[in-house]
Order: sequence, then C-alpha cells, then structure tokens
Amino acid sequence: MTKLATLLSILIISNMAYAQSPEPFTKTVINTGYQFEHPFDMFLGDEDSLWINERSGAVWQVHKSNGGRKQLLNIKSQVMFTRIFSGPTVTGIAQDGMFGMALHPDAFMGLGKDSFFVAYCYNSSGRKTRISRFYINPITKIINPATEVAILQNLPGSNDHNGGKLIFGGDKMLYYSCGDQGANQFGNACIEIKSQKDITAAQLSAVDYTNYAGHILRLTTGGLIPASNPLFNSVRSHVYSKGHRNPQGLSWEKDNAGNPVVNGKLYESEQGPVTDDEINVIESGKNYGWPHINGFNDNQFYTYKRWFLSGSCGSYGSECATAGDMTGANAPIQESSWTPSDYTNPIESQDVTNTPDCSDYLLRGTVAWSSIEHYNPLMGIPGWGNSILLPTLKHSAIIRYKLNGAGTGILNSPANGRAFDSIQYFRVGFGINRYRDIAIGANGITLYVITDSIGATSGVTAGGGVGGGAGGTLTDRGKLIAYTYQGAATLLNLNVVPPITRAQELEINTYPNPTTDYVIISSKDVGYKPYQVKFYDALGNLVKEEKLTNTTQTVRLGNLANGQYLVLVYNKFNQKISSKKIVVMH
Repeated sequence: MTKLATLLSILIISNMAYAQSPEPFTKTVINTGYQFEHPFDMFLGDEDSLWINERSGAVWQVHKSNGGRKQLLNIKSQVMFTRIFSGPTVTGIAQDGMFGMALHPDAFMGLGKDSFFVAYCYNSSGRKTRISRFYINPITKIINPATEVAILQNLPGSNDHNGGKLIFGGDKMLYYSCGDQGANQFGNACIEIKSQKDITAAQLSAVDYTNYAGHILRLTTGGLIPASNPLFNSVRSHVYSKGHRNPQGLSWEKDNAGNPVVNGKLYESEQGPVTDDEINVIESGKNYGWPHINGFNDNQFYTYKRWFLSGSCGSYGSECATAGDMTGANAPIQESSWTPSDYTNPIESQDVTNTPDCSDYLLRGTVAWSSIEHYNPLMGIPGWGNSILLPTLKHSAIIRYKLNGAGTGILNSPANGRAFDSIQYFRVGFGINRYRDIAIGANGITLYVITDSIGATSGVTAGGGVGGGAGGTLTDRGKLIAYTYQGAATLLNLNVVPPITRAQELEINTYPNPTTDYVIISSKDVGYKPYQVKFYDALGNLVKEEKLTNTTQTVRLGNLANGQYLVLVYNKFNQKISSKKIVVMH
C-alpha cells in the first residue's frame, strides 16, 4: 500500500469513527526557528511560558508567544536514551529516556517547597527508572542538577512501554504510570507480562520493584509509601492500581481555576496492542485487566496469547500474528474466562468488533493516544466544560470526549451505547502529525500541543512507526503549536464558585519590588475579573483600594509612606486569591 493510499484510508476510517471539529481555531507554530529533540511532557508554567522536556534529558522554559527558550535542566549524562541509526541518520528511538515531570504544587510560595520532580531511565546493569527531586530557584526557575535526590529508584525500565507519566494529585501525592515494559511482544516476547503480579513483602524489603511493571504508583514527595495506599495480597506498597499495558496519560480532575480537585478523580489513557486503546478512571486498589482483558470485557478480537510460554517467542511475528503452537494449557485465553473481583472496565475503549486490518500499522484499530488532559475552566470554549482531551500518535488529531456530570463516564448515545461526543480536532489534511502532549492555556481557549520529532518510536525496531523516521512525512517535527479558539468564550460553569487554592498565588505578579510610587499587577485572565486589590500597612490599616479590569495594570501608590505593605487580591466572587508583600522606597 502506498503512503498516499494509507493516509486516505486513515482519513476515511477516522471520519467514520469521529465527528470533525465544528469550532473555528487558528494554528500558530511557536518555535519556528528550531525543533525539540523528542519531546515527551509539557505543562503550563508562569504567564508567558510552557515547560517542555526532551527524552534526551533536558527541560526547557519556552515563551508561549515568541518561542524563545531557556534551558532549566540538563542531565543528559545521567539519562539512558537510545537512538536507532541507519548509517549516520537517526531513523528511530527507543521508548526510554526522560519521562514525566512535575512541579510541587506549593512551589514559589515561600513555604520551602521549591521542588521539581522528574522520572527517567538510567543504566544500572541494564535499564532502570528513577524518580528524582531537584531544588528549583524560585526567581530564575533554574533547576540545580547538584541538588538531585533520587526519591524512588530501581523501578522497571525498558526499551518499550515505560508509560512514564508523573503528576501531582489533589492530595499532593505523586502518581507515576509504570508500563508493562513491552513484555510478551516483539523483541521482548520471551518476557512475562507482570501487570497482574503483586509485589511480595520480601521483594519490598529487598527494594526489588520488578513487579511494579504494569502498575500505577502513588508516593509521597520523599518517595515513601503513603499509609492510605491500598493492600494487594496483604502487602501495602507504592502500587495504587494494577493491570495496565502502556499508560502514557495521567490527568487529575481540575477545578475551574485549573487546579487539581482535592478529592478528585484520576483519569488515565493507555495504548492497546491491535485494538482497544483505553480511557480509565483510576481508583485505589482496582484492577484494569491487562493482559487478560484489553478494552471492554467483550470477547471480541483480543485474546491473551502467552508468547513467553509458547516455545516460539523468539520468532514472534507481530501483534497480529496467530498463536502458533499455543495449544492445550498454553492456548489463548478468552477475556470472559478471567473474572477477578477487583476488575474494573474502562469508561471508553477504541473497540474493534471485527478483525482489524493488520496489513499496515496505521490501519489497525487503535489511535495510540499519548496523553490525557481534563478540561474544565470557568471561562472557555462553549460546550467543552468537563471534557477530556487526548492527543494521538497515529491519527494526527486531538480527540475530545464529553464526560457525564459526575465525571465518571463518557456521555453515550442512547441508540448504541457508545460515545457520541467524540470529536477529532486539528487534523493536518493529508499530512501526519504525532501529537505527544497537550496543555490548556490560562485563558481557557488556547490549547498547546507538542509533536514528535521522529516517526518511529518502537523500542525494538525502527520500523512500524509513522512518518518514515527522520526523513519521512511528518508535517510538524518537534514543534510547539498553539490552537486558539476564534469564537466567543463563555462561562462554562455559571453557577460554580471555584474553590480557593494556594496554586492561585501563581496567577498574580507584582513588580517592581521594591518600588517608588507605582506597582504593576499582572494576572492570568481565567474568568475571575474584575479583581479588587487592597493595600494594608504594617499596622494592619487599609490604606488603598483599587479595582483591576485589565490583565496588566499600573496602580499608582500616591503618597504612601516608605515601608512594607501587604497586597491582597480578591476575585469577583470576593474570594482572596493572592497575597503579596511590597516595599515602598521613595
């Protein structure tokens, strides 16, 4: 099949499965003068920046308007990252390297918690993964490599299926998605999948975390096991849930200010083999089925073929290969034959009810979503409140699903029981993009997306990828792209008063400080204006009030005497969202 025919087939299949974008967006490529080297993770930083990391071991702060960037961290010498060469040309990469990153939710607030966390592969007689904490300068945002503390290491690491997302939940615990390491397929076909294995007390004592593969972990900022973690087989460990394949997406439920809800839900996306990419709501102590169940427990195309037991694992052909000599006790296992009490179905699956087309990687029944983000701003795109957004690696699109009111499931069509509000955005015509991660702008209407810089990311072979490796047809390589909604933004939650969170401290900036007779107050416009600003002197007297209606506004201080003042900012709901101290020096 030619590349053009393949792309046409993909578009036809995609149009059958999804509605196309009904809203108007503009596309702006922000980093026009350079490209990122295999970006993996991204989050929104301060008002004019995004933070992006690269698998090779660098973290960047990027100006979201002009693309200017500053390197915040470089630990390339410590990161194990595999490039696949054809002569001098890089034609593919393995799935090792630097993974997810997270900023402490109380950073830059004067609480002594200016910490940055990142997960990455390192060499310890083979691949292992560690999660490290670094000190970050609250002014320059530079991360000091010398301050690294490995809070959890000796985790599984592989050339395939590492998962690798790292986020903070509303409980201020760290969550890490550890993939099944590509076991039982391709060059790892002789390795048993451990997604159903429970760590034993002896293994935990010996710091043997082999059985963490295929599990989602929950840990403290010091890498310890929270006392509220669930028991699996009577052992409390870092494990929060089990039964996962390649969970590359984690997102905590957000409030209207974009902050994690304290008792919120954890949304997860993971990639299936030939069918059934999953979306899950992750609950403590639950089992999500892999490798016995893939997608819904429906006995459709998928069966569990245990290549590692077959005696022919060294000649594994592909995900679509037949079971070969798997007979008798080693015969493929039907999904419904496995019925553990703790199993939980996904809330959505890219389900293929018939045999998928295995003739081409791009025509199989998966979209390979690479991340997930909960969308729920107070002010934003009409109809989008309480949705989830999923970048895809194979279908050149961002897919949006509308959640039900409780956020526990996808809104379904009464006619067929399947999601009807599943919409593809940002297709690139007959080109190909591999969308790697997504971040939601503070204005609620701009979506930032990073793209892969190469088409092949299999850890076993440079083939089977999208876009022909280094020299193929990817439309945007290693780019940061802004998609901005062009309609009128609306209040998505008219009757909701957002909760007060300390993270909103980051929304307000005051400068210069010290100052003489004025102060500039800048904020992110997320639907909370007008602000009321109150100035108090050292004795607690209210000495000045000002209403803010602009994103950046100069406030004249008049004849305020020299000294220190407390500046309190209230939103339109009369909630205090920021407190700053300024010094006046005439």
